[in-house]
Amino acid sequence: MKIPTMLLVLGALSSSAHAAVRYVNVNLTSGADDGSSWDNAYRSVDGVSRALTAAVSGDQVWVAKGTYEPTSGTTRTVFITMKTGVAVYGGFAGTEATLAERDHVANATILTGDLSRNDDGTTTNFADNSYHVVAATGVAATAVLDGFRVTGGYANGATASNYDKGGGIIILSNGQPTIRNCTFIGNRCTFGGGAGYVLSAGGSFTDCDFIDNLGGSYGGAFDTNAGAVTWTGCLFRNNQAARAGAIETYGVANRSITNCVFIQNRATSSNSGGAVWSGNSATVTVRNCTFVANTSATTTGAGYLNTGGTSNLANCVFWNNTGSNGSTTNNQVTTSGGTTTVTYSLVQGGATGTGNISTTPLFVNLATYDLRLQQQSPGVDAGNSSLIPTGITVDHDGLPRRVDIVATPDTGVGAPVVDMGAFETQVPPPPPCPADVNGDGTVDGADLGLVVGNWSGSGSGDIDANGTVDGADLGLLLSAWGACP
Repeated sequence: MKIPTMLLVLGALSSSAHAAVRYVNVNLTSGADDGSSWDNAYRSVDGVSRALTAAVSGDQVWVAKGTYEPTSGTTRTVFITMKTGVAVYGGFAGTEATLAERDHVANATILTGDLSRNDDGTTTNFADNSYHVVAATGVAATAVLDGFRVTGGYANGATASNYDKGGGIIILSNGQPTIRNCTFIGNRCTFGGGAGYVLSAGGSFTDCDFIDNLGGSYGGAFDTNAGAVTWTGCLFRNNQAARAGAIETYGVANRSITNCVFIQNRATSSNSGGAVWSGNSATVTVRNCTFVANTSATTTGAGYLNTGGTSNLANCVFWNNTGSNGSTTNNQVTTSGGTTTVTYSLVQGGATGTGNISTTPLFVNLATYDLRLQQQSPGVDAGNSSLIPTGITVDHDGLPRRVDIVATPDTGVGAPVVDMGAFETQVPPPPPCPADVNGDGTVDGADLGLVVGNWSGSGSGDIDANGTVDGADLGLLLSAWGACP
């Protein structure tokens, strides 16, 4: 039966009329407390939960800087519960008129499970914390959480209720939430997934940080059981569990890890996997990730351990991952079951596969974990551009993912050739006066001497940065003769 056009228009208008922004600001001391405006924002510590309760599909929730709890009481089984069709944004100062005005970095917006506010970072006052800070059960991808710090979840309850899993967030019943620009820090559990637990569900995490989470038995940051999850542009640092220091992928489902960085994650038991552990028929695709200084209590797989599934790793860097007594190679990537393919990756000690190399990566500063590659790194222009997942156009820093460094030979596939690892080396901005080779503020005979002295070489005097000092550089120098502008 055909529906009259006018009815469709009226339906659309009715739907849009119900869409609203609901405001939350714990810093207020007056106003109607009904969420209708910044002046009348929900102002209680459970304001985010109240706004979500009132919200309908199509609404947005804007949350001002400050610290919020799932409940105003002390009940550990109350969580900030996401809703299909409702996007929750943190990072507001409390005066903005548009979403684009917010700054989630400057305006820290914290969701905490520390209901008694007695966690001090040095003592174990976690027993009264929320089992999960956030719950996303059965929601669609239109349930959005963006711009928050999630902390203080402590899942140490009953296994039957999943209260021992997912201190930061729990995703169940085919939930598929969208999580962006969030930091999960200092969450704990006794079973699996200090930051997050995913069971027969999925979700996407983009530009998120997972730091200092404890995962009990499985997955310092994440334990995924038959969960189809994607992580893009994320940082995993200093997470710990008995097995899988950062991510455990267990059970049949596809996981994708792209442009992510894994640093100093630890697995403390046998059959562990310092950063990632994969098994029980899991399918995992890893692209352009960097694994450095992860540790495992066993002799293998401090970087990545596959015990029974299909793992496809490409365009990655594995360096300085260590086990208790394993070989350098096995401490980077190990397969003890299933199938693991490694290609176009820089693996310390070497790895079998097309395009793999094992030479020193030349990070900008390994000591401070600045894991960007220097321009002369063997990993620059050495990946396979055809293996970048569809839709990925930027690197871990949000900079262009494929950049050609002219002075570096292309050893990979698909010009412009992608770099190995999470960071793409960028072309430095030109100096304000490129013909001033010696940088003294004047283009003169001294600069001419450098050009002539390095003629046909590639050092000082290569003004156009094409890899050779030649007539083109001489022409640029002569045309710029005199004081720099």
